[in-house]
Amino acid sequence: MKHYKAPRLFFLMMTLSLLGGCGVAHVKTDVHSQSFEGYKNIQIEDVRVYSKERSAKNNSILQEKLKGWEVYSREKLEEYARESNYQIVKSSSEAEGKTLLVDLDVNVQYGNRALRWAIGFGAGKGGVESVLTVKDSETGIIKFKAHADSDLSMGGAGGDIEAVLKKNIKALIDQYRGA
Repeated sequence: MKHYKAPRLFFLMMTLSLLGGCGVAHVKTDVHSQSFEGYKNIQIEDVRVYSKERSAKNNSILQEKLKGWEVYSREKLEEYARESNYQIVKSSSEAEGKTLLVDLDVNVQYGNRALRWAIGFGAGKGGVESVLTVKDSETGIIKFKAHADSDLSMGGAGGDIEAVLKKNIKALIDQYRGA
């Protein structure tokens, strides 16, 4: 009976990898300032989560998901600010001390779930591309800028783009946290 353990384990590992289907977020830092000292405030300016795909523009269900993911992304930025002991301000004019302006731009490509499920091997691939930009409110100088790309190429029932988005946002904020 022991000779059946290896095939079972292999089958279990393959099943789990297919169900997950979420690619790793690849983060590239374009601008990294040496100093964030003296900044007491963060103003989260724009958080945009959208899809450029034609099929998403007229799909009310997908548009609702995009709005929800925008709320999620803003909440994650606010959570980071609180954990980092920054004061979140609505405008830099109300802030006492130096302020960082944060901008997050997220493009979601749904791809084609049916192709991912039926064919696999990259057919119908979806993904998330995001850019986090942090500027000095007084000078407009970019203090930090990073891109994160994540792919969805397979997975159970065609994969879960929401899981990909959440991993992408987390990786991007973790990169900023480490800056």
